[in-house]
Amino acid sequence: MKRFLTQGIFLGAVLTIFAVESDAQTGGGVVIPPEVGPGVIEKSLEQSRPVFAPPPEEKLPEIIIKDSRKLKDPGAGPSFFVKKIIVEGNTLIDDETLAPLVDVDDGMELTLGILSLMANEITALYATEGYFLTRAFVPQQEMIDGTVKIQVSEGKIGKITIKGNKKYDSKDFLDRMKPVQKEKVLREQTLENTLLELNSMLGIKVRSILRPGELPGTSDLVLDVTESRRYLFSYDQDNFGSQYTGTNRFGLNGTVGNVLTLGDQFSTRWSTSDMVFDTYSPSYIIPVNYQGTKLRLAYTFSENELGRSLKNQASGGASHSYTWELSHLLSRARTSQMTIRGGMDFKFFENEKLSTASISSKENLQDIYFGLGGNFSDEYGGRTFYDIKLQLGLRLKDTYLRIPSRQSGNDNALTSNLSLTRIQKTNILNSYFTIKFNGQVADKRVLSPNQMSVGGMGTIRGYTLAAISGDMGYSSSIDYTIPFPKKIKLFKDFPTLDQILSLNIFVDSGRVFVRDKLSSETTDEDISSAGAGITLNIPKKENKYPGFSFAFSYGHPMPSAKLPGRGRGTIYLSGMTNY
Repeated sequence: MKRFLTQGIFLGAVLTIFAVESDAQTGGGVVIPPEVGPGVIEKSLEQSRPVFAPPPEEKLPEIIIKDSRKLKDPGAGPSFFVKKIIVEGNTLIDDETLAPLVDVDDGMELTLGILSLMANEITALYATEGYFLTRAFVPQQEMIDGTVKIQVSEGKIGKITIKGNKKYDSKDFLDRMKPVQKEKVLREQTLENTLLELNSMLGIKVRSILRPGELPGTSDLVLDVTESRRYLFSYDQDNFGSQYTGTNRFGLNGTVGNVLTLGDQFSTRWSTSDMVFDTYSPSYIIPVNYQGTKLRLAYTFSENELGRSLKNQASGGASHSYTWELSHLLSRARTSQMTIRGGMDFKFFENEKLSTASISSKENLQDIYFGLGGNFSDEYGGRTFYDIKLQLGLRLKDTYLRIPSRQSGNDNALTSNLSLTRIQKTNILNSYFTIKFNGQVADKRVLSPNQMSVGGMGTIRGYTLAAISGDMGYSSSIDYTIPFPKKIKLFKDFPTLDQILSLNIFVDSGRVFVRDKLSSETTDEDISSAGAGITLNIPKKENKYPGFSFAFSYGHPMPSAKLPGRGRGTIYLSGMTNY
């Protein structure tokens, strides 16, 4: 605890001392900027969360197969004339497919070793189809009329044993292994998916050991469980916030797994700023079945008071958001996964002028949404992450005395959002590109909470948070990251510099479009920027030291005819320590 407090105080001091506030320019009249509109603050808070490293690549689970058979020398033993080879026991691959592997034309002199090689070819063919437990072998037999039989055992799971677990019940693990045991002939992907799902749970790591089963043609499976602590905790700080609600932000995150049942997860985040701004968001995920279906329940509360040039307005706001979501894992493989989801959001926004206790906007919104997301790797050394979301506003609840957050905005608009991220490795100094695109399309003019906002960390660096907003729009960025070029080890049992230190340069661009423009609204706007940064990311090592991350970057707006760049850019600082 003492070490944590020391690191937290140090991190806070560094970021507070060097925090650089964004410029603010106001004309003769005070206009509430889009970045503090109802719902915009909450959305910007999520998209501007600090990111210090790309998502880690998923580690393949350990699958150990114990086989007592030994390879035979093809030339060993006497030879004999074989006219025909018959394959028996195959139900998943037909005889026509196997025939070329055992073809002897009109007859051939063979040895037992050569026949074993043919059986191994059949085993390999099954393995390419995912049936990794299937074994073909030459059984003891009497050769009649030059005919030899090769027997195929297609690999069924017999007994499953759980070992190594202390806190968790073996029955919970056996329930998770039901898809493996129910499969008539076990595919490697089925076992991998089950092990990956178990390894994704906090405090649990598993490996499987397969050995010849007690029953003929079966393999028994031992699930070896290693337990560790089931919680995560982190503290972060940055200067990414709005100049009107607090540039310097402070956040705490906590996650606990396996609370009520194996595989569930409770998470919460609390954040505040150096002005009047607070938000907290607990959520709970519980598995519905053992096929990858989960239910997520979430709540978010946020409140703020506007400051700086808007302080004399004595304005502020609060919001409550409730979400339920059902998701299902459609597919999972070594290099890809895909998840479908659907749910509802219930959002309540209220902004008021505190000096007169008058409400400036008040809305109760209900949305239904569907989404598809996932990722995949390819042979070009890259990983692609994607997410598609369709959201429809519903008029399910009467909003008495409703005061719209945006003139002529519709609460029943249909919006679609697309998010793409490509991480592409290069052959130069272990460097890589990170290419991002986010876009939104709407069928009509939307309310303030459903607008697309562009600007600030997470979208277009170098501009104020949510500098421009519209019904439709996009943001894109290209980052080029170069790790430290040499493997220098500073301390024993510590990562080398090339693993923790990197430099990046970036270019950002975005544009928004407004539907059914009012006379007081500006035309469609676009902004772009460029910059560079440096990141230090030290991953935590269990029972030795916590993780620590720090990032410094500078973004400068590019000149634009519609929105001129500011005289100077913005320095971004962020840090995090995690346990």
